Amino acid sequence: MTVDTVKLLARYNLYANAEMNKVLVKLAPADWTRDLGGYYSSFRSLLGHLYTADITWLIRFASFRAFPSLKGGPFDFPPAPGEMAFDTLAEYLEKRSALDAVLVSFADELTDADLAGNLAYRNFRNEELNKNFGGLVVHLFNHQTHHRGMAALYLDQLDVPNDFNSLSAVV
Repeated sequence: MTVDTVKLLARYNLYANAEMNKVLVKLAPADWTRDLGGYYSSFRSLLGHLYTADITWLIRFASFRAFPSLKGGPFDFPPAPGEMAFDTLAEYLEKRSALDAVLVSFADELTDADLAGNLAYRNFRNEELNKNFGGLVVHLFNHQTHHRGMAALYLDQLDVPNDFNSLSAVV
């Protein structure tokens, strides 16, 4: 794992979310909260989970060392577990865009030594864990890709054309 790999993943994440969001804005307002049958039943709950998980990981990462990009904004008042981070699609789009910019800045601050280190943290079950920092950073981006795939499935169910997960677009 190298810093260049993480920077690529951050740029890809920014691109893929922006492309997905171009599709989401075309949805009917009722589709934002429509129950589509998944574990996260609607776009709102799915994307709320993803946003909150990203904030949680970045707060954990901030305990590893001081990262200037991980100060202020969404980190001052993070959503509590289970709390919805936004109500409307417009609010999501604004917050997601800002958070994706933070992820790119965070990736730019990383060093290879950071990625080789270990992060001690507690999970939601209050278990103490100590894992490779670089692997956890990749986990954050992989988690996003996984849930964009769920969003693509929801869009397919609504017969909305979508294709926003091509890593080759940023290589």
